[in-house]
Amino acid sequence: MRVQYLSNEKGKKTAAVVPIKEWEAIQEELKTRHPDFWNELPDFVRRSIEAGQEQAASGETKSHTEVMETYKKYL
Repeated sequence: MRVQYLSNEKGKKTAAVVPIKEWEAIQEELKTRHPDFWNELPDFVRRSIEAGQEQAASGETKSHTEVMETYKKYL
C-alpha cells in the first residue's frame, strides 16, 4: 500500500493519504467484516436511538456535570 503522510509544523503526522483504489478496497473489506448492525437492531431500540438523536439536535440535552449531580447519590 502506498500511503503518504501529512504532518504539522512540528513534524507530527496529522493525516494519511491513501490512493482511492486502495481506499475503496479497504471500505469494501470493512463492509464484509463488519456489516452495518443498524438493521439488526430491534425496532424499539432504533426508535429510541432516533428519538435521542432528535432530542440532541433540538438542544434537549444535559451536561455530564448535571447528570452526575443528579445521580451521585446512587454511585
